[in-house]
Amino acid sequence: MASSSKLDMVGMAYRAGRALAGSAAGEKGLRQRKVCLLLMHEALSEGTRGEFERLCERFGADVLTVSAADDLGKAIGKPGIMLVGITDAGFAKAIQNNYHGGSGSE
Repeated sequence: MASSSKLDMVGMAYRAGRALAGSAAGEKGLRQRKVCLLLMHEALSEGTRGEFERLCERFGADVLTVSAADDLGKAIGKPGIMLVGITDAGFAKAIQNNYHGGSGSE
């Protein structure tokens, strides 16, 4: 259930229009400095992961690798999507806290 709640926040960000789905949209968002946090599925090829890690470093976005147990595409209603860029700093911080075990006051 814990991994589900992690992805719920990603889905919420996407439905709120605060996330970009797919590698083309993610790259464009990074280059325009709109992406605060980039979530990548661990099944992405090494080359693709490396390319996006370099882009994130260059344009100041954080990176989070999502495990195979977490279905990133399904969380946003687009099965098969393996890369999501979060464009809202509040959502980005909440997602990072969820993934790093920060449960707040709960």
